[in-house]
Amino acid sequence: MKRKALSVMLIASMTAAMLSACGSSDNGSASAPAATPATEESTATESTAAATESEAPTAAELDMSERVDLVFYVMGDAPADEQAVEDALNEILLEKCNATVDFQFSTWTDFQQKYSLEITSGNADLIYIANWLNYGQLASSGAFEELDDLLDTVSPDLKAAIGDNALNMCSVNGCVYAIPNTWSEYVSPGIKYREDLREKYDLPVPDSLENFEAYLLGIKENEPNQGLLTVTTEESQDLFTGFDAAWIFNLKYPWVYRNGLPYGLAANYDTPDQVYDYWWSDDFVEDMKLLKKWADLGFWSKSALSDTNDSESYKNGLCVAEIAGQNPNKQITAIQDFTNDHPDWKTEYYAYGETTGVIYPGHATQNGTAIVRGCKNPERALKVLETLMLDQEANDICQYGIEGTHYEVVDGIYNNLSTDFPYEGFNTWGLRNGDYKLPQSTDIELQKMFDKYDELGEKTKFPNVNIYDGFSEDYEAYQAERTAVSNIIKQYLAPLQAGQVADVDAAVEEFRQKMIDAGIETCRDGFKEQWQTYCDTYGYH
Repeated sequence: MKRKALSVMLIASMTAAMLSACGSSDNGSASAPAATPATEESTATESTAAATESEAPTAAELDMSERVDLVFYVMGDAPADEQAVEDALNEILLEKCNATVDFQFSTWTDFQQKYSLEITSGNADLIYIANWLNYGQLASSGAFEELDDLLDTVSPDLKAAIGDNALNMCSVNGCVYAIPNTWSEYVSPGIKYREDLREKYDLPVPDSLENFEAYLLGIKENEPNQGLLTVTTEESQDLFTGFDAAWIFNLKYPWVYRNGLPYGLAANYDTPDQVYDYWWSDDFVEDMKLLKKWADLGFWSKSALSDTNDSESYKNGLCVAEIAGQNPNKQITAIQDFTNDHPDWKTEYYAYGETTGVIYPGHATQNGTAIVRGCKNPERALKVLETLMLDQEANDICQYGIEGTHYEVVDGIYNNLSTDFPYEGFNTWGLRNGDYKLPQSTDIELQKMFDKYDELGEKTKFPNVNIYDGFSEDYEAYQAERTAVSNIIKQYLAPLQAGQVADVDAAVEEFRQKMIDAGIETCRDGFKEQWQTYCDTYGYH
């Protein structure tokens, strides 16, 4: 999923609540440091070691004589057999922790607003966290309990199982606020495309801009009525709102983050601290002219800017490729869809990093769990979290349901027996344990992809380190300019990227002037200062 920004008002309202047990950054930045490369010493770990001694009881001393009932807030929709699985899980938790968990679900309707309210309401004890839910800013603003001392005194086994490197990825201003899962997952963006049509017409693999264009032209020439791309603009607050086809430039640039850094800035992965200006470059003009060329060739609908995003287009054959928001898991879903509905169709996936050489697994904050600030029993909550992650019986029930009722294991492969509790039916992605995780049949193909990406990622300057997703921008000081810039992106950049301008050069100049008027330099100055501090702190040079 794409990164989604939560309410700035929520963040501002929580700042006063932030405690300083683990220290804070000198510049007040809300940047959430990522992991250092494996060869470097973690400054965040040193900061943690210097934290004041906690009065929390040790694991051996923890009094569990009184039963504690906890609420665990997760994303998505509840499974039909929620209660039956909770009952089975709570039998284990009562025995081991004298505690229970009640899973509460966001549903996917207005989930961001509900997530914000859940944090401020004080109803939840444990909560799913992710970088796309703005973990860094929320942690910096006091949303979650600091865990460094608790891990040392209450759950040293959990600390050892997660490891210092992964915990350091969850460090914000020198303090750990979340526990990540222990299953490495590659969400490398790329192109999902119809392989059967490529083979049928002897077209090139779309592994470059030129070959992608040749692939689409070849299909258009042979099947003129076949839709090629369904691309739209999506409402977002993360400053990457634009035309989805712009994602294709990930084939061209070895950027730190998908379409570059915010505000039209960019930095190559090998030199992340060397920020340059993309929007005012000749490359930007050339790229916009390429998108206009593709628009004129009919690669997408002339009404694309007003079209709603149809997530079923590829599945139903309305397009032959998808660019934006794709990842290996979506390729696996496409394989399943084609097998079920179109067995004569074939889908393939090409990760942009296979061309640029920039590829890495998801950041530790992609899926994790935090204890909500104000939880009345943080020690017990952490023990419950430890049990859910490290006790295999508890982890299996939480992730797969009741064996023999909801699933079976055949030759080491998970097989679902009931739609009332599907695979990972509680959406507890933050509890994935790489040592226990049962593979589905589709995971065999997925693991092949992961193995390939892992090998490529090991060859980078920062081997398999996700540099960008550990960073969280604090834009409170220039919120007004940021909002104005976001509006200009939607109004002027999207038509440029959609190729719906008569004169690209003139449209680019107008876009640049509008950005200046909106206060782009104020945003850039604020961002670059924080980004430079982040790179300096973790040796990303």
